[in-house]
Amino acid sequence: MKAIKTVLVGLSISLLACQTANKPDENKADSVKNTSAGTMQPVDERFLVVPGRSVGEIALGEDMAQVGQKLGRPDAGDAAMGKAWGIWYSGDSTAKQRDEIAVYSSYRDTSMRIKDVKQIRITSNTFKTKDGLATGATFKDIQPKFPNIEKISTYLNENKDTVTIYDAKTDGIGFEFLKGKSISLTVHPVNTALNQTYLTLHPEWKIVE
Repeated sequence: MKAIKTVLVGLSISLLACQTANKPDENKADSVKNTSAGTMQPVDERFLVVPGRSVGEIALGEDMAQVGQKLGRPDAGDAAMGKAWGIWYSGDSTAKQRDEIAVYSSYRDTSMRIKDVKQIRITSNTFKTKDGLATGATFKDIQPKFPNIEKISTYLNENKDTVTIYDAKTDGIGFEFLKGKSISLTVHPVNTALNQTYLTLHPEWKIVE
């Protein structure tokens, strides 16, 4: 069996920690507390989110063949017209909620030989920006770090919950919010809009605005 790669180890660690403590909100709250306290330790590069550049070991512009070598075969995805989402899950496949990393790719150029990474979406709170932002943060936590953040769309998910999408376009990072907290971070190229991809990643979501 192929060895579990570092990125998925990170996702599994996050999930197992939540299951063991049975208090997922406390893990997320801790990351926010560390940010405000200013005493947090440097983020391990294996789990570092760099807006406009990378998530852990996966970088924007990276050949998808290399991504496949790191993560293995996607657990799910969608592809059409040379564009695709690849989704990798962590933890128990029978669990109700699993952390995931999703990679959006398309052909690098008109030769249509290589697909490279255009966006990287992560839901695990193991992954953090250098100043400690992770999933579970509120808009008030995020806005001071990314003052140019703007609301771009709102969806109803499969459970009829309202999911609001915000994007710090000039920084290269976007956020999904559910019930006042971020549920994902998406890294994308600087000055390139985040939207226009969610209907393929979540075809069951219905756009509200």
